[in-house]
Amino acid sequence: MTSSRTWDQVPETISLMKQMGIRLWVLTGDKTETAVDIARSCSLFTSSTTLAYAVNAKDAKDAEDLLLKAYCDLEGKPDAGIVLDGSTLLHALREPQCRKVIYDLGMVSRSCICARLSPQQKLHLVQLVREQDPTSITLAVGDGANDVPMIYGAHLGIAIRGKEGTQAVQASDIAISQFRYLMPLLQCHGRRAYRRVALFLCFFLYKNITLIMLDMVWMFQFKFKGMVAVPEWLSINFNPMFTSLHMLLVLGLDRDISDEDANKHPALYKIGPARKLFNLRVFSKWVVIGIYHGAVCWLVPFHLIDPDIEHLVKDDPSDFWTSSVTSFSSVVFVVCLKLMLVAQNPWGLHTWLPTLISFIMLGVVVFCFSYVWFGPTMQPNMKGMFGTMVENKNVPLSMIAVCVIALVPDVTMLVVQQLFFPSELDTVRRKSRKQEAIS
Repeated sequence: MTSSRTWDQVPETISLMKQMGIRLWVLTGDKTETAVDIARSCSLFTSSTTLAYAVNAKDAKDAEDLLLKAYCDLEGKPDAGIVLDGSTLLHALREPQCRKVIYDLGMVSRSCICARLSPQQKLHLVQLVREQDPTSITLAVGDGANDVPMIYGAHLGIAIRGKEGTQAVQASDIAISQFRYLMPLLQCHGRRAYRRVALFLCFFLYKNITLIMLDMVWMFQFKFKGMVAVPEWLSINFNPMFTSLHMLLVLGLDRDISDEDANKHPALYKIGPARKLFNLRVFSKWVVIGIYHGAVCWLVPFHLIDPDIEHLVKDDPSDFWTSSVTSFSSVVFVVCLKLMLVAQNPWGLHTWLPTLISFIMLGVVVFCFSYVWFGPTMQPNMKGMFGTMVENKNVPLSMIAVCVIALVPDVTMLVVQQLFFPSELDTVRRKSRKQEAIS
């Protein structure tokens, strides 16, 4: 048995999880009557819930009939619940058509009780969901040894520590001490993790597409003669020195709303299961932006500095390499500023300070490759480049023009979205800021 404190605020937690759009299946070894009574006391079933039973099936045909009848009774009901038992599932899980009906019942029901189950039946139900809908994400919560197969079978296994929890904890991905901690785990940590990972993946690919566009545009200009657009040692250090650490700090420390506000608005969680932050449309948008930013970063400095490419020598300093390094520097500026635009707190210390450090590191690296003894040896075409860029009035003009041309459309789209098409998160943040201003 687990301590009574372990189950504090269970009804409140379950109610909030239902508001988050999570479908709840209770897989238990208790008797059916006991399981239903517990479900009512925990607000899994409420007075408005339409219940259907499929229990005590004697064979596969009987199980199928019970399941189909339950489906007909629940279809179209806004708050539906289904009760199954081990004997019915014993026959139903063997038949492909019954497996499909079980899954469909789970989808038309907000809550599902499966009583009198063995540990293996718990596992089979988790596997059934993953089999019927490969895009679904399953989470299993348990506190005892009989929950271990279920915890192993789900995408994410969570164990509740207790007197029965030793084996469950060892099998789990995450262990918590009380059931109510599920709410902050999912709504605060999980929701933020999804937002951060989605933005990380999109931004990481975007910034590298932006960089590679310099070479792609240059290839067409130089008629595919096999010469790189950017000095090799600069492009090699693009990810490790200028953008990756900056990106990890900004995204890792960025927070949208406080934990208290997040727990008050469980509907914010729905954005994750709906895959609104990482899908084909979002990914394609980032790719298009990367192509546009990269082309601007190369073409604007190239035409303003106007290098002579007819007598271009690979290893000699020239106006071309001045234009090239200016384009590379513009890429660093644009991608770092773009990350500030999409960050939840653009003016937070964790956002602007890493951005400033990235810009400083860029200047230091260009200076070292220009004058320090190893720089001209490793990259001859950058000898004296720092001074040349400082003296050339078109260099800062190019960088400013690039940032304006590249980012004005992004700023415009962001402003329009914030003013006319705010997300639920935007609305919650505005309310939170107003409350903070009043207090």
